[in-house]
This record gives sequence, structure tokens and C-alpha cells, in this order.
Amino acid sequence: MKVVVGCFYHETNTFNPFPTEIEDFVLVEGKEMLSRFGSTDVFLENDITIIPSIYATALSSGEVQKEAYRFFANKIISTIRNENGVDGIWLHLHGSMVVNEIGSGELALMKEIRELVGGDIPIALTLDIHANLPLNFHKYVNIVRNYRTVPHEDQLEVEKISAQALVNALKSNTKISPSFIRLPMMICGEKALGSKEPLKSIFEKLNEMESRKGISQANYFICHAWSDTENTTSSVMVIPESEVYKDLADEVAEELATYVFNKRQEFTFDAIAVEPKEAVEIAVDSESQPVFISDSGDNTTAGAIGMNTELLEIILNTDLKNKKVVVAAIYDTTSFDKLNEKNVGEEVEVEVGTNLDKYSKSIIVKGVLKSKGDLLGYLNATEDKVGAVCTISVKNVDIVIANKGNSFITIGHFTRAGLNIEDYDIVVVKQGYLFPELSKLSKLDILALSAGATYQILEKIYYENRQKPLFPMEKETKLLI
Repeated sequence: MKVVVGCFYHETNTFNPFPTEIEDFVLVEGKEMLSRFGSTDVFLENDITIIPSIYATALSSGEVQKEAYRFFANKIISTIRNENGVDGIWLHLHGSMVVNEIGSGELALMKEIRELVGGDIPIALTLDIHANLPLNFHKYVNIVRNYRTVPHEDQLEVEKISAQALVNALKSNTKISPSFIRLPMMICGEKALGSKEPLKSIFEKLNEMESRKGISQANYFICHAWSDTENTTSSVMVIPESEVYKDLADEVAEELATYVFNKRQEFTFDAIAVEPKEAVEIAVDSESQPVFISDSGDNTTAGAIGMNTELLEIILNTDLKNKKVVVAAIYDTTSFDKLNEKNVGEEVEVEVGTNLDKYSKSIIVKGVLKSKGDLLGYLNATEDKVGAVCTISVKNVDIVIANKGNSFITIGHFTRAGLNIEDYDIVVVKQGYLFPELSKLSKLDILALSAGATYQILEKIYYENRQKPLFPMEKETKLLI
């Protein structure tokens, strides 16, 4: 049997004004891409012939350009079209891609694949738990499994699970139709951590449901809140083992939807969540080191730009009490280019900030060029160079300037930038919740409620295209099933 495999992954933030282009993606093709998937071993162990299409992934960012979508979608479609006797399709997608002039990229791709292969070939997907799923999306797929960790650590494990489910369906020649329910609620990602309530209990509920005879997968999608679309809501999807259990899947989906909706008030911030100035003050006064401050309104892992200088200005104007601080990283190509012309060790003076808005206003900084290094990618591309950085030292503050928007989510990001993370008492990152390696290092997590494309207080964001009513904007919203 033959299975076409691929990855086309993007989480779109529609509040980010910069479009996402072809060159923003890390692209791997051919057999080389197979080493990046947990599914590969599963298919080989079951004597499945793997047909590679593409591995394409980008950091969350602005709306995907139609031309970029077509470039990658065509590669997947042509792989399927040019291979005779395809028995199944396995893909890793995000679930929240928004394409200019098209809308949901995942829905458009599924429709196109179904038009090509018909309705009998099973399609299995691995999806992000922050997916915004269109109403009819489930009608084009058969098997779906999403992540069960926030922050995400289980992508490879989930890929194996969805791949094994596809193998089982192929061997039994089973028809599978998912059950899907949207929930009238939107949850901010930083209020839903896998190790904390209520998401911890929801994950336990999913596991219990999957232990029931007839249920293959039970999924809860939190949503990606910083996307102004009609699809931006939480949802649940339940996958039966076969068509025989479709009615049971419908019942379980209703049970799961009710269970999750009844917990909507329990989603709260886990970290200390305060205004930016107070965040810096708390960090400076803390007796524990290192302290991590998340510039949450400029969270590039959720699609913000990465250009905000608000926290940097506060830090430069605060008595740091001899504490060492690093800000990683501010996206500013002009400042980067000027710094990159200098030699490490030289005294430099640059304006940091693009003046895109009042939160990214330029600040003149004088210091020493400390280092030059690589900017690494995101999630499964954390060893791939996607850009470059220069670090300028201004007294006790090291400021990392990047030629591309991205986030320092691993220790390796600091190392490849030429920095030792252990040198710092306070670490400022363009994130919301901390990613696993950094979380293990942190002695105190502070969520600075900064402004930007990922502003945390959803009730204060203007959404033009969202559903109504929707919690938390409309507090009295009810679940209608």
C-alpha cells in the first residue's frame, strides 16, 4: 500500500499586517523530509510505501499570500496526482492557516485533494490544538488527532498515533466519518496550559473517552484567538473506529462539548500577569534568578511581528540593581544591517525600533557589538537557520536585533546567537507561555500584558468577522447542541 505524506504548517495572525511569503517557510522535499516525521517508522513497520511530498513550516505570522499557498499546495497535489495507486494520505497541518482571497488554507487544501482522489481514500491529519476549524472541514477528512501538550512537546507522538490509525483503517478497509461541534467560546492561549486546570482535566477526559469501545480519537481544539475569522472558536471532534460507531461518536462529541463549555470560566492566567512596567519592577526585585518576562502582546510564536520596543524602553529607564538582562529578540532589519557592518567588540550607536506604531518607536542605543549569530526556526525547525542576529550590549542590557521576526524558544536559540543564557538574571522573550526548555530554567514567570497583535485581553480586541455571541465577549453565551 502507498501513503502520501507531507506537512504544510502555518498559524495565521490576521492582526499582523505583514503577509507571509514563500521565503518565510522552511521547505524540505524528498526522502530527507521523512526524518522529521514520527509517522515514518509507523508506516515502515507496517510495510507501507511512503510517498514524500513536502515539509513546509513557518513561524506564526500574517496572512499567507495566495501565491505562497498555491506554491506549496501545488507540490502536495502534484505528488498525489503523479503517483499511481495511492491508498491513503497523511498530513501534518496546523488548522488555523488563513490565505489571502481564499480563507481557510486547510479547508481549501482538503477540498482540492478530495476532488482529485474522490471520497474513498482515507485522509489522516495531525493538527495543532490551537486550530480554528471551518464548519465543513470534518466532511473532507477521516482521521484527526491533535496535540495533547501545551506548550507543544508531543508532535512526534501524535504523528505516530494518527499514522497508526490510518494504517488500521487501510488494513480493515474501514469507512470513518468524524463528529464535529463548534463551541461558542474563544480562549486565550496563555490561559490554557496542559499541566494546569482546566485543560489538565480536559486531557484526562479525552483519554477516558478514547478508552471507550468504538471511539478512536477525541479532540478538543482551544482555538487560535488572534485571527479575525468566522472560524475562530473552540471546537471538538470525535473520530469513531468505524462507521458502525458513528452514532456513538455523535453522542460522545455532545458530551465532550458540554464538558468543555462548562469549564469556560476556569481558564485563567497561570503566570503573574501584569502591565509591562510592573513586570519589570517585579523581575528586578525578585530574589530568584533567572526571571523570564514574556512580551505577550508581541508574541511571535502566535503571529505577532516582534518589533515592539515598549519593554526595552522601560528596561533601559529602570534601575536594574546591577542585574544582567537580555531582550531576545527585536525584529528590525535596518538596525540589523547597520550592526552587521561592524565588527564584534566595536562601539556602536543605532536606532532600535521601526516606528511602525507607538509600541515600536525607535530608541537610540549606544553600546558595544557583543556578538553575531544565527536566528533559528520554530518547532520542528529549531535547528534550521532562518535568519541572523546581532547583539548590542548597553551597560547591563544585551539587546538582540534580528533580521526576521522569530522567537527564542530553546537554549539553542541563545547559543547560536552567541549568547550564554546562564549569564542573565532577567530574560525577556517574544512569547506568551514559556516553551519547555525555558520553562525548566525559569524561577519566576511573568506575563507582561503588553500591546500588540497578540494582546491577551480578548474582550478589548475588535473582531470584525467573529461569530456572535461568543464567550468571553458575550458573557451570557449558551451552548446550543
